[in-house]
Amino acid sequence: MNKLKNFHFVLQGKGGVGKTTVATFITQYVKDYLKQDYLAIDTDQVNASFASFKGLNVETINLMEENRITDTGWEMLANRLLNTDKSNIIIDNGASSFVPLMNYAYDNDLFNTLISEENNYTGNVFIHTVIAGGEGLSHTLAGLNTICNNFENSNIRIIVWINEFLGKVETLDKKITDYPEYKNNESKILGVVRIPTYKGDLFKKDLSDMLTNHKTFEEMKNDTSVFIMSRSRFTRMQKEMFAELNKIDFIFDEEE
Repeated sequence: MNKLKNFHFVLQGKGGVGKTTVATFITQYVKDYLKQDYLAIDTDQVNASFASFKGLNVETINLMEENRITDTGWEMLANRLLNTDKSNIIIDNGASSFVPLMNYAYDNDLFNTLISEENNYTGNVFIHTVIAGGEGLSHTLAGLNTICNNFENSNIRIIVWINEFLGKVETLDKKITDYPEYKNNESKILGVVRIPTYKGDLFKKDLSDMLTNHKTFEEMKNDTSVFIMSRSRFTRMQKEMFAELNKIDFIFDEEE
Protein backbone atom coordinates (compact mmCIF):
# COMPACT_ATOMS: atom_id res chain seq x y z
CA MET A 1 0.00 0.00 0.00
CA ASN A 2 1.08 3.59 -0.65
CA LYS A 3 1.22 6.01 2.26
CA LEU A 4 -0.95 9.07 1.76
CA LYS A 5 -0.37 12.67 2.71
CA ASN A 6 -3.62 14.54 3.31
CA PHE A 7 -3.39 18.33 3.48
CA HIS A 8 -6.31 19.97 5.26
CA PHE A 9 -6.31 23.72 4.64
CA VAL A 10 -8.88 25.66 6.69
CA LEU A 11 -9.57 28.75 4.58
CA GLN A 12 -12.12 31.54 4.61
CA GLY A 13 -11.77 35.21 3.72
CA LYS A 14 -14.17 36.35 6.45
CA GLY A 15 -12.81 36.52 9.99
CA GLY A 16 -14.71 35.56 13.13
CA VAL A 17 -16.80 32.80 11.57
CA GLY A 18 -15.37 29.77 13.39
CA LYS A 19 -12.43 28.89 11.17
CA THR A 20 -10.05 28.12 14.03
CA THR A 21 -12.81 26.17 15.76
CA VAL A 22 -13.03 23.98 12.67
CA ALA A 23 -9.25 23.48 12.70
CA THR A 24 -9.40 22.36 16.33
CA PHE A 25 -12.28 19.96 15.66
CA ILE A 26 -10.42 18.35 12.77
CA THR A 27 -7.26 17.99 14.85
CA GLN A 28 -9.14 16.60 17.85
CA TYR A 29 -10.84 14.05 15.61
CA VAL A 30 -7.51 12.86 14.19
CA LYS A 31 -5.82 12.86 17.60
CA ASP A 32 -8.51 11.61 19.97
CA TYR A 33 -10.80 9.53 17.76
CA LEU A 34 -8.62 8.14 14.99
CA LYS A 35 -5.56 8.02 17.31
CA GLN A 36 -3.32 9.11 14.45
CA ASP A 37 -0.18 11.20 14.47
CA TYR A 38 -0.52 14.53 12.67
CA LEU A 39 1.03 17.90 11.98
CA ALA A 40 -0.95 21.03 12.90
CA ILE A 41 0.19 24.46 11.71
CA ASP A 42 -1.03 27.97 12.54
CA THR A 43 -0.18 30.67 9.98
CA ASP A 44 -2.46 33.35 11.47
CA GLN A 45 -0.08 36.13 12.41
CA VAL A 46 -2.81 38.35 13.84
CA ASN A 47 -4.40 36.03 16.40
CA ALA A 48 -2.50 32.71 16.45
CA SER A 49 -5.65 31.26 18.03
CA PHE A 50 -5.02 27.71 16.79
CA ALA A 51 -1.57 27.65 18.39
CA SER A 52 -3.16 28.71 21.70
CA PHE A 53 -4.63 25.20 22.04
CA LYS A 54 -1.61 23.78 23.83
CA GLY A 55 -3.12 20.32 24.05
CA LEU A 56 -2.97 20.04 20.25
CA ASN A 57 0.77 20.77 19.85
CA VAL A 58 0.31 23.26 17.04
CA GLU A 59 3.35 24.67 15.24
CA THR A 60 3.47 28.30 14.13
CA ILE A 61 4.99 29.51 10.88
CA ASN A 62 5.69 33.22 10.58
CA LEU A 63 4.54 34.56 7.24
CA MET A 64 5.40 38.18 8.02
CA GLU A 65 8.40 40.47 8.10
CA GLU A 66 8.05 44.05 9.29
CA ASN A 67 4.27 43.70 9.44
CA ARG A 68 3.87 42.47 5.89
CA ILE A 69 3.37 39.00 4.47
CA THR A 70 6.38 37.88 2.43
CA ASP A 71 7.12 35.26 -0.20
CA THR A 72 9.72 33.83 2.18
CA GLY A 73 6.97 32.98 4.64
CA TRP A 74 5.02 31.05 2.03
CA GLU A 75 8.18 29.25 0.92
CA MET A 76 8.82 28.22 4.54
CA LEU A 77 5.28 26.87 4.81
CA ALA A 78 5.55 24.94 1.54
CA ASN A 79 8.90 23.49 2.58
CA ARG A 80 7.48 22.32 5.92
CA LEU A 81 4.51 20.68 4.21
CA LEU A 82 6.61 18.92 1.60
CA ASN A 83 9.05 17.51 4.14
CA THR A 84 6.73 16.20 6.84
CA ASP A 85 6.27 12.46 7.23
CA LYS A 86 2.82 12.82 8.79
CA SER A 87 -0.22 11.62 6.88
CA ASN A 88 -2.64 14.29 8.07
CA ILE A 89 -1.60 17.91 8.08
CA ILE A 90 -3.98 20.61 9.31
CA ILE A 91 -3.25 24.23 8.37
CA ASP A 92 -5.24 27.11 9.85
CA ASN A 93 -4.77 30.24 7.76
CA GLY A 94 -5.89 33.66 8.98
CA ALA A 95 -8.43 35.82 7.19
CA SER A 96 -5.78 38.51 6.71
CA SER A 97 -3.62 36.14 4.67
CA PHE A 98 -6.46 34.51 2.73
CA VAL A 99 -5.87 36.51 -0.47
CA PRO A 100 -2.05 36.27 -0.30
CA LEU A 101 -2.29 32.49 0.11
CA MET A 102 -4.69 32.26 -2.82
CA ASN A 103 -2.26 34.26 -4.95
CA TYR A 104 0.82 32.29 -3.88
CA ALA A 105 -0.91 28.93 -4.32
CA TYR A 106 -2.18 29.88 -7.77
CA ASP A 107 1.06 31.45 -9.04
CA ASN A 108 3.19 28.55 -7.82
CA ASP A 109 0.74 25.69 -8.38
CA LEU A 110 1.12 24.87 -4.68
CA PHE A 111 -1.73 22.42 -4.26
CA ASN A 112 -0.82 20.28 -7.25
CA THR A 113 2.84 20.32 -6.21
CA LEU A 114 1.97 19.00 -2.75
CA ILE A 115 0.37 15.88 -4.18
CA SER A 116 2.57 15.30 -7.21
CA GLU A 117 4.19 11.88 -7.64
CA GLU A 118 7.59 13.57 -7.61
CA ASN A 119 7.30 13.89 -3.83
CA ASN A 120 7.88 11.12 -1.29
CA TYR A 121 4.30 9.89 -1.54
CA THR A 122 1.08 11.02 -3.08
CA GLY A 123 -1.95 12.40 -1.32
CA ASN A 124 -4.86 14.79 -1.39
CA VAL A 125 -5.54 18.46 -0.83
CA PHE A 126 -8.76 19.28 1.01
CA ILE A 127 -9.93 22.82 1.63
CA HIS A 128 -12.26 23.13 4.59
CA THR A 129 -14.26 26.34 4.37
CA VAL A 130 -16.87 27.68 6.77
CA ILE A 131 -20.29 28.93 5.74
CA ALA A 132 -21.61 30.96 8.67
CA GLY A 133 -25.07 32.29 9.34
CA GLY A 134 -26.00 35.84 10.26
CA GLU A 135 -24.17 38.79 8.74
CA GLY A 136 -21.33 36.53 7.64
CA LEU A 137 -23.48 34.43 5.30
CA SER A 138 -22.97 36.40 2.08
CA HIS A 139 -19.25 36.91 2.83
CA THR A 140 -18.58 33.24 3.51
CA LEU A 141 -20.52 32.13 0.44
CA ALA A 142 -18.38 34.56 -1.57
CA GLY A 143 -15.29 33.00 0.01
CA LEU A 144 -16.39 29.56 -1.17
CA ASN A 145 -16.90 30.94 -4.65
CA THR A 146 -13.45 32.57 -4.66
CA ILE A 147 -11.72 29.33 -3.69
CA CYS A 148 -13.52 27.31 -6.33
CA ASN A 149 -13.02 29.87 -9.09
CA ASN A 150 -9.29 30.26 -8.40
CA PHE A 151 -8.61 26.54 -8.40
CA GLU A 152 -11.10 25.07 -10.83
CA ASN A 153 -8.29 23.21 -12.61
CA SER A 154 -6.52 21.99 -9.46
CA ASN A 155 -6.89 18.61 -7.81
CA ILE A 156 -8.49 20.00 -4.69
CA ARG A 157 -11.70 18.95 -3.02
CA ILE A 158 -13.83 21.20 -0.83
CA ILE A 159 -15.38 20.34 2.52
CA VAL A 160 -18.11 22.82 3.44
CA TRP A 161 -18.64 23.41 7.17
CA ILE A 162 -21.96 24.90 8.24
CA ASN A 163 -21.75 27.04 11.37
CA GLU A 164 -25.13 28.27 12.60
CA PHE A 165 -24.06 29.69 15.95
CA LEU A 166 -24.33 33.21 14.54
CA GLY A 167 -27.53 32.62 12.58
CA LYS A 168 -29.27 30.21 10.25
CA VAL A 169 -27.68 28.99 7.05
CA GLU A 170 -30.29 26.36 6.29
CA THR A 171 -34.07 26.50 6.74
CA LEU A 172 -36.93 24.14 5.95
CA ASP A 173 -37.20 25.80 2.54
CA LYS A 174 -33.53 26.35 1.71
CA LYS A 175 -30.60 23.97 2.16
CA ILE A 176 -26.93 24.62 1.48
CA THR A 177 -27.29 22.82 -1.86
CA ASP A 178 -29.83 25.48 -2.96
CA TYR A 179 -27.37 28.37 -2.83
CA PRO A 180 -25.95 29.28 -6.26
CA GLU A 181 -22.43 29.43 -4.81
CA TYR A 182 -22.79 25.76 -3.88
CA LYS A 183 -24.65 24.68 -7.01
CA ASN A 184 -22.15 26.29 -9.38
CA ASN A 185 -19.24 24.53 -7.67
CA GLU A 186 -20.84 21.23 -6.75
CA SER A 187 -18.32 19.16 -8.71
CA LYS A 188 -15.55 20.43 -6.42
CA ILE A 189 -17.43 19.88 -3.16
CA LEU A 190 -16.76 16.53 -1.55
CA GLY A 191 -18.90 16.79 1.55
CA VAL A 192 -20.77 18.93 4.06
CA VAL A 193 -20.09 18.95 7.80
CA ARG A 194 -22.64 20.56 10.11
CA ILE A 195 -21.36 21.84 13.44
CA PRO A 196 -24.02 20.68 15.93
CA THR A 197 -26.09 23.43 17.53
CA TYR A 198 -28.09 23.27 20.73
CA LYS A 199 -31.12 25.13 22.02
CA GLY A 200 -30.03 25.24 25.65
CA ASP A 201 -27.93 28.19 26.80
CA LEU A 202 -25.79 25.90 28.94
CA PHE A 203 -24.46 24.08 25.86
CA LYS A 204 -23.53 27.40 24.27
CA LYS A 205 -21.86 28.62 27.46
CA ASP A 206 -19.87 25.40 27.83
CA LEU A 207 -18.67 25.53 24.23
CA SER A 208 -17.79 29.20 24.57
CA ASP A 209 -15.84 28.52 27.77
CA MET A 210 -13.93 25.68 26.13
CA LEU A 211 -12.93 27.74 23.10
CA THR A 212 -12.19 30.91 25.07
CA ASN A 213 -9.86 28.95 27.34
CA HIS A 214 -8.29 27.15 24.35
CA LYS A 215 -9.17 23.70 25.64
CA THR A 216 -10.21 20.49 23.89
CA PHE A 217 -13.19 18.24 24.55
CA GLU A 218 -10.89 15.69 26.20
CA GLU A 219 -9.40 18.30 28.52
CA MET A 220 -12.82 19.58 29.58
CA LYS A 221 -14.24 16.07 30.07
CA ASN A 222 -11.33 15.11 32.32
CA ASP A 223 -11.13 18.34 34.33
CA THR A 224 -12.52 17.55 37.79
CA SER A 225 -12.93 21.28 38.49
CA VAL A 226 -15.61 21.40 35.79
CA PHE A 227 -19.18 20.70 36.92
CA ILE A 228 -20.29 17.11 36.29
CA MET A 229 -23.22 18.18 34.10
CA SER A 230 -20.89 20.33 31.99
CA ARG A 231 -18.59 17.36 31.51
CA SER A 232 -21.61 15.33 30.41
CA ARG A 233 -22.48 18.01 27.85
CA PHE A 234 -18.89 18.07 26.58
CA THR A 235 -19.07 14.29 26.12
CA ARG A 236 -22.25 14.67 24.08
CA MET A 237 -20.89 17.54 21.96
CA GLN A 238 -17.70 15.64 21.21
CA LYS A 239 -19.62 12.50 20.25
CA GLU A 240 -21.93 14.41 17.91
CA MET A 241 -19.10 16.42 16.33
CA PHE A 242 -17.09 13.28 15.70
CA ALA A 243 -20.20 11.58 14.26
CA GLU A 244 -20.34 14.35 11.65
CA LEU A 245 -16.69 13.79 10.77
CA ASN A 246 -17.25 10.03 10.58
CA LYS A 247 -19.31 10.75 7.46
CA ILE A 248 -16.13 11.84 5.67
CA ASP A 249 -13.60 9.72 7.58
CA PHE A 250 -12.04 8.52 4.30
CA ILE A 251 -10.34 11.91 3.85
CA PHE A 252 -8.08 10.99 6.78
CA ASP A 253 -6.97 7.62 5.42
CA GLU A 254 -3.25 7.02 5.91
CA GLU A 255 -2.92 4.44 3.14
CA GLU A 256 -4.53 3.94 -0.26
